[in-house]
Amino acid sequence: MSVHKSGAFLQQCFSVHPLCLNVKLVSPPKIVGVVCTNCLMRHRLTLPEASVSSEETTGIDSHELLRLQECVQSHPKDVRVSLVHIEQSAVEFRCGSCHHNYVLEVALFETHQS
Repeated sequence: MSVHKSGAFLQQCFSVHPLCLNVKLVSPPKIVGVVCTNCLMRHRLTLPEASVSSEETTGIDSHELLRLQECVQSHPKDVRVSLVHIEQSAVEFRCGSCHHNYVLEVALFETHQS
């Protein structure tokens, strides 16, 4: 299995077959996993950390990530990747049930290919 550390593969999947991208994992404070059912690639998004105090760190988008996690657990088929910004290191998700957009800054894009 090869691992590519680039957002280009996620961008390509999103451009060619966006409805095949399914959110499979939301693991706060900083991991989101997306699977492409068409090409069977697994995309792992690692969010940056920000210091809150000298003793504690949390994800920059931790509140949004927790809300996204709730949507994925409640209605997983309604959560879709709605935009991929490689240049801005961001990915946007949309929940069809609650009509909420989640824009998450990404520190590291990884694509696992079998």
